[in-house]
Amino acid sequence: MTKGTKDGQNVERVVRKRYAFNSGQDSIHGSTLFQAETQESQSFGFYGSTGQGASEGGGPGTGKAVLYTPGMSQEILGQGLKVRGDADNTLLLAKLIECEKGDQHFECKDGNITIRARQINLDASDQIVIKGDKKIQINTDGDIVMNSSKTTINCTKDMNVIVRGVYECKYGLMTSARFADERFGALTNNIAQASNINLRSI
Repeated sequence: MTKGTKDGQNVERVVRKRYAFNSGQDSIHGSTLFQAETQESQSFGFYGSTGQGASEGGGPGTGKAVLYTPGMSQEILGQGLKVRGDADNTLLLAKLIECEKGDQHFECKDGNITIRARQINLDASDQIVIKGDKKIQINTDGDIVMNSSKTTINCTKDMNVIVRGVYECKYGLMTSARFADERFGALTNNIAQASNINLRSI
Protein backbone atom coordinates (compact mmCIF):
# COMPACT_ATOMS: atom_id res chain seq x y z
CA MET A 1 0.00 0.00 0.00
CA THR A 2 1.20 3.54 -0.76
CA LYS A 3 0.26 7.04 0.35
CA GLY A 4 -0.53 10.07 -1.80
CA THR A 5 -4.27 9.96 -2.52
CA LYS A 6 -6.39 13.09 -2.35
CA ASP A 7 -8.21 11.94 0.77
CA GLY A 8 -5.01 10.81 2.49
CA GLN A 9 -6.08 7.18 2.60
CA ASN A 10 -4.14 4.18 1.32
CA VAL A 11 -4.30 3.01 -2.28
CA GLU A 12 -5.68 -0.54 -2.40
CA ARG A 13 -5.46 -3.23 -5.04
CA VAL A 14 -6.46 -6.85 -4.52
CA VAL A 15 -5.61 -9.22 -7.37
CA ARG A 16 -7.10 -12.66 -7.89
CA LYS A 17 -6.80 -15.11 -10.79
CA ARG A 18 -9.60 -13.71 -12.95
CA TYR A 19 -10.48 -10.37 -11.31
CA ALA A 20 -9.12 -7.51 -9.23
CA PHE A 21 -10.45 -4.84 -6.85
CA ASN A 22 -9.07 -1.29 -6.85
CA SER A 23 -9.54 1.76 -4.61
CA GLY A 24 -7.74 5.10 -4.34
CA GLN A 25 -6.25 5.26 -7.86
CA ASP A 26 -6.68 8.34 -10.07
CA SER A 27 -8.56 7.76 -13.33
CA ILE A 28 -10.17 9.72 -16.14
CA HIS A 29 -13.48 9.41 -14.26
CA GLY A 30 -12.10 10.78 -10.99
CA SER A 31 -10.60 9.23 -7.87
CA THR A 32 -11.47 5.53 -7.68
CA LEU A 33 -13.62 4.71 -4.66
CA PHE A 34 -14.27 1.11 -5.68
CA GLN A 35 -13.65 -0.69 -8.96
CA ALA A 36 -13.96 -4.33 -9.99
CA GLU A 37 -12.20 -5.46 -13.17
CA THR A 38 -11.84 -8.80 -14.95
CA GLN A 39 -9.16 -10.50 -17.01
CA GLU A 40 -11.12 -9.59 -20.19
CA SER A 41 -11.07 -5.84 -19.44
CA GLN A 42 -14.63 -5.53 -18.16
CA SER A 43 -14.96 -3.15 -15.24
CA PHE A 44 -17.55 -1.57 -12.99
CA GLY A 45 -16.51 1.26 -10.74
CA PHE A 46 -17.59 4.09 -8.47
CA TYR A 47 -15.58 7.32 -8.63
CA GLY A 48 -15.35 10.44 -6.49
CA SER A 49 -16.66 13.82 -7.61
CA THR A 50 -14.56 15.86 -10.02
CA GLY A 51 -16.76 18.93 -9.52
CA GLN A 52 -18.16 18.68 -13.06
CA GLY A 53 -21.83 19.64 -13.12
CA ALA A 54 -21.98 20.20 -9.36
CA SER A 55 -24.57 22.58 -7.95
CA GLU A 56 -23.54 25.80 -6.26
CA GLY A 57 -21.95 25.11 -2.90
CA GLY A 58 -20.86 21.60 -3.91
CA GLY A 59 -22.15 18.73 -1.84
CA PRO A 60 -22.64 15.02 -2.54
CA GLY A 61 -24.16 13.59 -5.66
CA THR A 62 -21.64 14.34 -8.43
CA GLY A 63 -19.65 11.11 -8.22
CA LYS A 64 -19.80 8.64 -11.11
CA ALA A 65 -20.70 5.00 -11.63
CA VAL A 66 -19.14 3.61 -14.83
CA LEU A 67 -19.71 0.21 -16.46
CA TYR A 68 -17.32 -0.79 -19.24
CA THR A 69 -17.32 -3.92 -21.35
CA PRO A 70 -15.73 -4.49 -24.78
CA GLY A 71 -18.67 -6.71 -25.75
CA MET A 72 -22.42 -6.65 -25.15
CA SER A 73 -24.23 -5.51 -22.01
CA GLN A 74 -27.62 -7.19 -21.54
CA GLU A 75 -30.48 -6.90 -19.06
CA ILE A 76 -33.48 -9.26 -18.88
CA LEU A 77 -36.25 -7.86 -16.71
CA GLY A 78 -39.89 -8.28 -15.79
CA GLN A 79 -40.34 -12.05 -16.23
CA GLY A 80 -42.34 -12.21 -13.00
CA LEU A 81 -44.79 -9.43 -13.94
CA LYS A 82 -48.34 -10.14 -15.06
CA VAL A 83 -49.35 -10.44 -18.72
CA ARG A 84 -51.64 -7.60 -19.81
CA GLY A 85 -54.32 -7.69 -22.47
CA ASP A 86 -54.31 -5.50 -25.57
CA ALA A 87 -56.75 -3.02 -24.00
CA ASP A 88 -54.87 -2.79 -20.70
CA ASN A 89 -52.67 0.34 -20.78
CA THR A 90 -52.15 0.68 -17.03
CA LEU A 91 -48.59 1.53 -16.00
CA LEU A 92 -46.57 -1.58 -15.09
CA LEU A 93 -42.88 -0.74 -14.71
CA ALA A 94 -40.18 -3.30 -15.49
CA LYS A 95 -37.40 -0.68 -15.65
CA LEU A 96 -37.28 2.93 -14.49
CA ILE A 97 -34.50 5.44 -15.21
CA GLU A 98 -35.14 8.79 -13.55
CA CYS A 99 -32.89 11.84 -13.89
CA GLU A 100 -33.86 14.42 -11.28
CA LYS A 101 -31.39 16.88 -12.82
CA GLY A 102 -29.21 16.88 -15.91
CA ASP A 103 -29.61 15.25 -19.30
CA GLN A 104 -29.78 11.71 -20.67
CA HIS A 105 -27.86 10.87 -23.83
CA PHE A 106 -27.89 7.75 -26.04
CA GLU A 107 -25.30 7.47 -28.82
CA CYS A 108 -24.36 4.65 -31.22
CA LYS A 109 -21.25 5.75 -33.12
CA ASP A 110 -21.35 2.82 -35.57
CA GLY A 111 -24.81 1.28 -35.25
CA ASN A 112 -28.55 1.79 -35.00
CA ILE A 113 -30.97 2.46 -32.15
CA THR A 114 -34.17 0.38 -32.26
CA ILE A 115 -37.12 0.96 -29.92
CA ARG A 116 -39.85 -1.67 -30.22
CA ALA A 117 -43.02 -1.83 -28.13
CA ARG A 118 -46.79 -2.27 -28.34
CA GLN A 119 -47.12 1.49 -27.90
CA ILE A 120 -44.42 4.18 -27.80
CA ASN A 121 -45.18 7.49 -26.07
CA LEU A 122 -43.05 10.63 -26.39
CA ASP A 123 -44.06 13.33 -23.92
CA ALA A 124 -42.18 16.64 -23.65
CA SER A 125 -43.11 19.70 -21.61
CA ASP A 126 -41.37 21.92 -24.20
CA GLN A 127 -40.24 20.59 -27.59
CA ILE A 128 -39.71 17.34 -29.48
CA VAL A 129 -37.05 17.77 -32.17
CA ILE A 130 -36.45 15.10 -34.84
CA LYS A 131 -33.50 15.55 -37.21
CA GLY A 132 -32.39 13.30 -40.03
CA ASP A 133 -29.45 14.40 -42.18
CA LYS A 134 -30.61 12.35 -45.18
CA LYS A 135 -34.20 11.20 -44.71
CA ILE A 136 -37.08 10.96 -42.25
CA GLN A 137 -39.60 8.24 -43.17
CA ILE A 138 -42.91 7.33 -41.51
CA ASN A 139 -44.68 4.11 -42.55
CA THR A 140 -47.97 2.76 -41.24
CA ASP A 141 -50.80 0.52 -42.46
CA GLY A 142 -53.19 2.61 -40.37
CA ASP A 143 -53.83 6.34 -39.97
CA ILE A 144 -51.60 9.34 -39.37
CA VAL A 145 -53.32 12.02 -37.28
CA MET A 146 -51.83 15.42 -36.43
CA ASN A 147 -53.53 17.98 -34.17
CA SER A 148 -52.04 21.41 -33.54
CA SER A 149 -52.95 25.07 -33.18
CA LYS A 150 -50.54 25.99 -35.99
CA THR A 151 -48.65 23.89 -38.55
CA THR A 152 -45.83 25.12 -40.80
CA ILE A 153 -44.22 23.08 -43.57
CA ASN A 154 -41.21 24.79 -45.15
CA CYS A 155 -39.64 23.03 -48.15
CA THR A 156 -36.48 24.62 -49.52
CA LYS A 157 -36.83 22.63 -52.75
CA ASP A 158 -39.74 20.44 -53.92
CA MET A 159 -42.92 19.05 -52.36
CA ASN A 160 -45.10 16.24 -53.74
CA VAL A 161 -48.52 15.22 -52.42
CA ILE A 162 -49.80 11.96 -53.96
CA VAL A 163 -53.34 10.78 -53.14
CA ARG A 164 -54.78 7.62 -54.72
CA GLY A 165 -58.15 8.07 -53.07
CA VAL A 166 -60.19 11.10 -52.01
CA TYR A 167 -58.37 14.34 -51.19
CA GLU A 168 -60.34 16.73 -48.98
CA CYS A 169 -59.15 20.15 -47.85
CA LYS A 170 -61.20 22.48 -45.64
CA TYR A 171 -60.15 25.95 -44.53
CA GLY A 172 -61.58 29.26 -43.35
CA LEU A 173 -59.31 31.45 -45.49
CA MET A 174 -56.65 30.50 -48.02
CA THR A 175 -53.99 32.69 -49.65
CA SER A 176 -51.73 31.19 -52.28
CA ALA A 177 -48.97 32.92 -54.22
CA ARG A 178 -45.60 32.37 -55.77
CA PHE A 179 -42.67 34.13 -54.11
CA ALA A 180 -42.45 36.43 -57.13
CA ASP A 181 -46.17 37.28 -56.89
CA GLU A 182 -45.97 37.83 -53.15
CA ARG A 183 -43.15 40.36 -53.51
CA PHE A 184 -43.89 42.03 -56.82
CA GLY A 185 -47.26 40.90 -58.20
CA ALA A 186 -50.88 41.96 -57.95
CA LEU A 187 -51.58 39.55 -55.06
CA THR A 188 -49.39 41.54 -52.69
CA ASN A 189 -52.18 43.92 -51.67
CA ASN A 190 -54.71 41.09 -51.33
CA ILE A 191 -52.44 39.18 -48.98
CA ALA A 192 -51.69 42.30 -46.95
CA GLN A 193 -55.41 43.03 -46.57
CA ALA A 194 -56.47 39.43 -45.89
CA SER A 195 -57.13 40.23 -42.24
CA ASN A 196 -59.82 42.72 -43.32
CA ILE A 197 -61.89 40.16 -45.23
CA ASN A 198 -65.22 39.28 -43.59
CA LEU A 199 -65.65 35.51 -43.64
CA ARG A 200 -69.04 33.92 -44.11
CA SER A 201 -70.13 31.15 -41.79
CA ILE A 202 -69.39 27.66 -43.13
